[in-house]
Amino acid sequence: MSCTVCAGETDTLVKDKKVLVVYYSKTGNTERVAKDVASALHADIEKLVDTKNRNGFWAFFASGRDAMKKRKTELGPLEKDPADYDLVVLGTPVWAGNITPAIRTYLDTNRDKLKNTAYIVTSGSTPAEKVVPSCEEITGKKPKAYAGFTAPVLKDGELYRKKLAGFIDELKK
Repeated sequence: MSCTVCAGETDTLVKDKKVLVVYYSKTGNTERVAKDVASALHADIEKLVDTKNRNGFWAFFASGRDAMKKRKTELGPLEKDPADYDLVVLGTPVWAGNITPAIRTYLDTNRDKLKNTAYIVTSGSTPAEKVVPSCEEITGKKPKAYAGFTAPVLKDGELYRKKLAGFIDELKK
């Protein structure tokens, strides 16, 4: 897989650090960003699977309600232990102004295993600054960095590459 931002770079961007990218994606937007970040950082990657059926008209509203009420969900089996990583980058879409139940469950379950975190937030228009505090509250940790990718950013290739490169640069510090 090649990174749309750093094609040609071969050095590990987060020197001497083991990085894991964990994400939940329903529409593919968060997955796209997560895969680009993982490629740029030469990181391991893990997709969260929410076992609750979130397909269809009524499930759309129920999912938004679950996010608003800060509910957790049941996740499918995980392959990677976040305790084995120096940095875990978590990717979530925004549902009803909140992180998804899948990410909430992962953070709550693994809060004591997370050494350092960073966040990828995808949304129609909700700024990352609105949802990252929920993640901080669950983990009790400030993130190393976070980046929000709204619909206009995701649609504009140049803007997307700049935003992604800025996020990767923050993680390199």
